Amino acid sequence: MRNHEPGGRFSTEYELNQIAEGITWDATNPFGTIADLWKFDAASSVKDPIYDVEPYSNVGAGRVWDGPYHLAVISASQDMGAAPVTERGFYSVDNLELIVNSDDLYKIWPELFLYRGFVRPTFPEMDRSRIVWKSQVYRPVKSQLQGYIDDRGTTIKLSCIQVMPDELVNDAQFQEFAQGV
Repeated sequence: MRNHEPGGRFSTEYELNQIAEGITWDATNPFGTIADLWKFDAASSVKDPIYDVEPYSNVGAGRVWDGPYHLAVISASQDMGAAPVTERGFYSVDNLELIVNSDDLYKIWPELFLYRGFVRPTFPEMDRSRIVWKSQVYRPVKSQLQGYIDDRGTTIKLSCIQVMPDELVNDAQFQEFAQGV
């Protein structure tokens, strides 16, 4: 074999697949954490045309999410929100940044990607989806690739904003979190 004739079992694709497996295994064992991803199911959802919430008279027929999908988290960073005084009073939400393996997220949520290793920065269903981490509900608002190998993203940062319990009262699937349990 010559230098200009690549071949053998150690192809670029093989190496990238091995790296992806190693990221999840090495970075999540034994200290990693798990987040539950709930993808918004627009086709199964029924909403009030004015208020965009589940109809009160028909509990269970409102907004619907598919899941949970367990997502191995490499790193999580929670930023406690500030509580500025406004004319409406105090209202504070937390921000969450999750670093996850690109291939793990691709298996769960291929719609988020243009192709393997290249994530969309945002799309409408992302904002309606939910991530549950440490018994708190968040909505992802932005995704960003963190690392590249051979022009393929290896890790992704998901930026999320907390969904407060009072915002969950009309969502049947998240009632346990709406009660503040």
